[in-house]
Amino acid sequence: SADDRFGGSTDTNVVLSWDGRVTWDAPAITKSSCKVDVSFFPFDGQRCRLTFGSWTHNGNQIDLQNLLDVGDLRDFVENVEWEVLGMPARRNVVTYGCCSEPYPDVTYTLLLRRRASFYVFNLLLPCLMVSFLAPLGFYLPADSGEKVSLGVTVLLALTVFQLLVAENMPPSESVPLIGEYYIATMTMITASTALTIFIMNIHHCGAGARPVPPWARRLILQHLARLCRVQDVGDSCRSPRSTSGGGDPGETPTDGEAEGEGRGCPRQRCLCHHRGLLRNVTYISSSLRGRRIAQRRAGDWKKV
Repeated sequence: SADDRFGGSTDTNVVLSWDGRVTWDAPAITKSSCKVDVSFFPFDGQRCRLTFGSWTHNGNQIDLQNLLDVGDLRDFVENVEWEVLGMPARRNVVTYGCCSEPYPDVTYTLLLRRRASFYVFNLLLPCLMVSFLAPLGFYLPADSGEKVSLGVTVLLALTVFQLLVAENMPPSESVPLIGEYYIATMTMITASTALTIFIMNIHHCGAGARPVPPWARRLILQHLARLCRVQDVGDSCRSPRSTSGGGDPGETPTDGEAEGEGRGCPRQRCLCHHRGLLRNVTYISSSLRGRRIAQRRAGDWKKV
């Protein structure tokens, strides 16, 4: 017995039959150890062997025989976690190198299968639903400010489920597939969260940021955008402007044209308030031009 407290037998009566047969029923609770394989937890099955034999008497003194080919499970108490599929019995005779006497034993193989419904509803389904939220972080707009918090929340939820799986399993050399799934998912979410922080830093580049490098514009905004089918809103319905001759009737003159017209005004015919008006218009146009350049620069980083 694998029990820590190995006590003596219980005092029970001995039945003596008329033909000299002696029957002694000694009730006992025997504990045994079993190597557990949890690779397919919670859809795993176990094979536990119970070997009964004598260490002090050889086969010539005590000959063990199994009356049935299977174990008697009529008094078995149903378990909420394990289902017993069977208990076949087999008689073995072992001869050691030191002695010529045989040592028989009877080995019962207990076939167990785990009831997986409890773990499916409490571990697998919540994990799948939480993992479904992880890819939605890529669909979440960057301006919402919740991309990083969503990734961290999903990562913490998977960590809690990983701890629950570790508590419900016995220590074993093999790592279950569900544990590998948790670790792989947590690794990908950690990598995506770190990448999201880097992307948010690029996305929120302000007006003071330097322009997009030419290699990044060529690689990301042209080749990768075409490969990933990413385009700006309205690109498909934007008509090319005519560059030759006159433009649209409602098109406003550009800053250069307005500035050119301002410089073309004859100075001898301009009054004092005209000079102040031209100075103010020049300041407004330069401010608008600088703001438009800053907006275009920030927009390029957002596209990246």
